[in-house]
Amino acid sequence: MNKTIKKIFLFLTITLLALNLTFAQNTNNNSTSKGKIVIVVLDVSGSIKKQFPDITKIIDRAINKNRLNVGDYFVLIPFGDSALPMYSGQLMREEDKTSISNTLKAMKADNDFTDIGTAIKTALNYIVDLKSDDYNLYEPLVLFITDGDITTPTSSEFHGQNVDQIFNDPLIGNKYLYDGWYYVGIGKNLHDLPLIAEKSGREDYLLRIEDLDQLEFMLDDWISKIPESQPIEQGEVLFNNFKLKSYKLKSGKNSKVISSAEDLTFDILNTYKRTPVNVEFKAAKATFQSDDRSSTIQIKLSPETGIIQVSPMHTKTTTCGFNPNSEIKGKGILKIHFVANINGLDKQFDEAFDIDGKTASELLFDKIFWPLIIILILIVIIVSWTIIKKFLPIKVRMEVVGIRTEKQRPVSIKLKKRVEFGSRPGCPFKLDQLLFSPVVGQIQRINANKWQIIPRDSSAFEDGNKKIEYTLGSDLKLKTKEDSIVTIKFKPAKK
Repeated sequence: MNKTIKKIFLFLTITLLALNLTFAQNTNNNSTSKGKIVIVVLDVSGSIKKQFPDITKIIDRAINKNRLNVGDYFVLIPFGDSALPMYSGQLMREEDKTSISNTLKAMKADNDFTDIGTAIKTALNYIVDLKSDDYNLYEPLVLFITDGDITTPTSSEFHGQNVDQIFNDPLIGNKYLYDGWYYVGIGKNLHDLPLIAEKSGREDYLLRIEDLDQLEFMLDDWISKIPESQPIEQGEVLFNNFKLKSYKLKSGKNSKVISSAEDLTFDILNTYKRTPVNVEFKAAKATFQSDDRSSTIQIKLSPETGIIQVSPMHTKTTTCGFNPNSEIKGKGILKIHFVANINGLDKQFDEAFDIDGKTASELLFDKIFWPLIIILILIVIIVSWTIIKKFLPIKVRMEVVGIRTEKQRPVSIKLKKRVEFGSRPGCPFKLDQLLFSPVVGQIQRINANKWQIIPRDSSAFEDGNKKIEYTLGSDLKLKTKEDSIVTIKFKPAKK
């Protein structure tokens, strides 16, 4: 009984260890980092049959064994009557290269047609999909090999089309997807492939092999000299500075906008330092939902059509038609959605703004209301200060005209206040005691601008005790004890 239990225990232990190893291996495989995209697009029409074994042998050695690493994604696309991948997947381990070698050995060149358009589009679709799946650190390597011009079956979407017509396809016509493409033309009578290389911007990366006796050497040597895939420059494309008919939309802040706006403008910012970008809008829409959720307005957006080119580290402004199905009024949230193709990859852009829709007159009023209020307040302050200043105490200095005397100190005089002038010691306005009595008179401030002189020594004034209306700065004549005339004046003290 004990022996049986020991055997069962040993069996369970071995099973658990095996499961752990399998799990660990799967975990390691699944965590393989994503590397390069390597695609071989190979003509399998019957005309290339004689050279085909040599070509697949070179591809196996020069690409599979010498160029591929764990983490890379390899695609093998034979094309002729169609273009269906024979191998597609990420290399999880070195042993995966054996599977690729076996696939290459099993391939045959026996098709009747050379559907180049479908082959190019299939490869481009892989590039777009894989870049979207984070294979975007390196430029892809694409090796395209053919010995013939375009011939297509009736089932092909490019049936009857020449090179110019094929490149009218939006995907095929996007030059920014051909970085890392290399073309090989085998034979003397090739017309389409040089034109394809030129239209894709890769005319300098075309190898023509006319001497078939030299095919193996030339192809092997040329592939070995293809540089390693270069890292793709990291950057992004941003949409910002949104405006509705010149009224700026600000994130996180309620923006007042014109309810009858018919256009939306915004900037396309390219943050790449070296790479220009092509932007093409695929879809656009917007909605406005009121704050109380009582209404939702659908808005038709009509972005600029065609390809918009933006240079590295530059901004380009674009205008988008803005047509709501009813007038936007009141506060709510404006949501904007774009789908744009950026250098061959579709990306989504979503923005949301708190807005307050108003008519043009309401916006004009809002725009000038606070500046107008501030101006009115300033006017009131200035006028008030001007008025108040007149009733504030005024510093007045007495001056004896034509006689050098001690400098008089200024005296602050309030409304209704009387200030004496004479020869008495301590008199606010001091006169010569040899010439004048202790108190000659008083100067009184009646109101803001009105003054009067009140005599106290009637002998010093021509009119005796009669009060005299006085203007600051004017002369006031006084008789001295010696019956001479001395002129004085009261004037505002200089600040």
